[in-house]
Amino acid sequence: MPQRSGRRQKTAGRNNKRQIRDTTARQTGAYPGPGGGQMSADLEQEMSILQKYLEPRREREREIQRRKKEIMASKARKEKNRREIRETAIARTPRVSYVRKPFAVRSKIAMALAAAALLFGGGGLYGAVKTQGQATLTHGAMGLCSMILAAVAVWYGGISFLEDDKNYTLARLGIVLGVLMLAGWIAVVVIGLGGLG
Repeated sequence: MPQRSGRRQKTAGRNNKRQIRDTTARQTGAYPGPGGGQMSADLEQEMSILQKYLEPRREREREIQRRKKEIMASKARKEKNRREIRETAIARTPRVSYVRKPFAVRSKIAMALAAAALLFGGGGLYGAVKTQGQATLTHGAMGLCSMILAAVAVWYGGISFLEDDKNYTLARLGIVLGVLMLAGWIAVVVIGLGGLG
């Protein structure tokens, strides 16, 4: 019995050594089994073919990544330049308040009175021309109302400038129209009175 156990231990030791040798041979590519050297050469050839095929793709991918980074950096630089230009333009321009000022209340009244004076004056003149200078009492009353409304429009336009921090465009327009209407009616009255004498 002791001889058999000794033989078994020797056989097991030999098997372990053989397995270790085969494993290291496989890892290094020098497998001593049947066709081991040929398999290693075929494997190396396939690996070299794969590397030749994959290397250009890797290079292309690297080039694409590099270009993407360059494009992103260029976009970032352009955006930064735009922002700087915008900031310098804003800093150079004077600050203007674009908040619209409201119209003065009296300027609206002046504009409405000037428009009414224009309508009444136009109606009176139309009647005088149509009747060839023989205007009726109605046309005369329209002319008188036009004169009075024009004078009141000038008055309201003038006092609208007393309101602080308002828009006076309508006031100016009302004053100009009122003054023109008054000048026209004064000229008509002077010419009419001169013709009577």
